Amino acid sequence: MDAFVTIVIFMAVFGVIYFDHVDRRAAVLLGALAMVFSGMVSGFFSVGMAVDSIYFETLALIFGMSAISSVLDRSGLFSMIATRTARHAIGNGWWVLVTFALVTYGLSLLVNNLAAMTVVVPVTLSVCLRMKINPVPLLITEIVASNLGGASTMIGDFPNMIISAAGNLQFFDFLSGMMVPCLVLLAAMLVFLQRYRHEFAIGLMGEIPDTFDDINLKSAEVDPYLVRVGLWVLGVSLVGFFVSDVLNLRPGWVALTGGAVAMILAGLNEEQDWFVACGGQDIIFFAALFVMVGGLVASGALESLFNLIRTIGNGENVPMMLTLMWSAALLTIFLNAGATTALFVPVTAGLDMSITDTTVWWALSLGVLAGSSAALTGATAGPLTASYLERFLKAHPEIQPLIPADRGLDFKGYLNWGLPIMGMFLLLSSFYIMIVAR
Repeated sequence: MDAFVTIVIFMAVFGVIYFDHVDRRAAVLLGALAMVFSGMVSGFFSVGMAVDSIYFETLALIFGMSAISSVLDRSGLFSMIATRTARHAIGNGWWVLVTFALVTYGLSLLVNNLAAMTVVVPVTLSVCLRMKINPVPLLITEIVASNLGGASTMIGDFPNMIISAAGNLQFFDFLSGMMVPCLVLLAAMLVFLQRYRHEFAIGLMGEIPDTFDDINLKSAEVDPYLVRVGLWVLGVSLVGFFVSDVLNLRPGWVALTGGAVAMILAGLNEEQDWFVACGGQDIIFFAALFVMVGGLVASGALESLFNLIRTIGNGENVPMMLTLMWSAALLTIFLNAGATTALFVPVTAGLDMSITDTTVWWALSLGVLAGSSAALTGATAGPLTASYLERFLKAHPEIQPLIPADRGLDFKGYLNWGLPIMGMFLLLSSFYIMIVAR
């Protein structure tokens, strides 16, 4: 009965989030309170257990990397990179797609995915307007490239931050375990998109001007001091990540220190919402989410999922990893990457005890990556990009005829692109797991 109640609470919370009835942070906070209250009444979950279920190292990683990303974003460095990329690529729609995919991937390796997308997407839309090409394929490519960049490192996205804390993994572990498959998947995506190359062949005829003031594609104003602060703190933090294992430090506390130093050196700005800039909203969301998952674990609700994976995998390491990966991918389509990772972490930790191979964590990360690339709501970058496009179309309705009715950037339209990409990612990732698993 306890397991049934916790499952109902969890499903109710993500049901209202999925249908956008309530702000996701408010919904998860209420769900966490309901989980604790139900646990205290039935005696299976206490306040102390709720606190213990929170991965504080993940919260430290979110704070630190969000703060560093914010400083670099404010410096204008990202905007400068994006606009210079646009100037070199404009005139060839396919080259615009490839270069912006690479830039998005590169930025997402080391900074918050949303910070990368908030810079790249507006520039992409301006270029598409200038060249009169459909922006949707470019935006979807950037969403997936952002997911791939984030999945390549420990600090690129929230799922890997959660996995790092739960699996007691270091920065170099992710580089050796995740970067190669993510680069292969990035190349595979670009090859897959070749079939739509004709959609990028239509560019603006005539001479390309040196300035783009007519579409707000102006040179970014760069603050040299903030650039130095952001890059130095990021560089020192990366060194700290590499030596943390030798010094017996956890990466989360290295990131926390780096974020605090970045905030202090960058100084306060009255126009800057520092709570948002330092990931305050995400910290609240994930802290409450960890409590909800802790309630599911305490009630025994996740034992069925654990047993199902072991049964389908027949107790064999590789089949269990593949079952875990595909299950996580399918659930991510509906739950979002962060929530699915938090839900599957206890299950993966249980498998890790019997498998004793870090590949099980890569199976989870690759599964979440595939699922988050399948649906618009799979990762936070999707809804953010859709909002940018919606506002852009209202300001520039002349670009609407370039977007086919069934291939827009809504949930259904995205699936036409995302589901084939997810299938390709899962197949390639399955081969990778079978190769590297011990």
